[in-house]
Amino acid sequence: MPETLWHCKVKEFGPLIVAIDAYGRNYFEEKKAEYDRRKEAEIARILPQVGFIK
Repeated sequence: MPETLWHCKVKEFGPLIVAIDAYGRNYFEEKKAEYDRRKEAEIARILPQVGFIK
């Protein structure tokens, strides 16, 4: 139970991205890990074609 409950009225609130959900999953960390996996695969694919990139 919260010690304080705030009730606020706002206009034009959003779009909103929830980074951590109720189950503790962190959206930004998951996407960063996915990006890193995909980046390594793409670097391996193009490295033979452009050998000066490392």
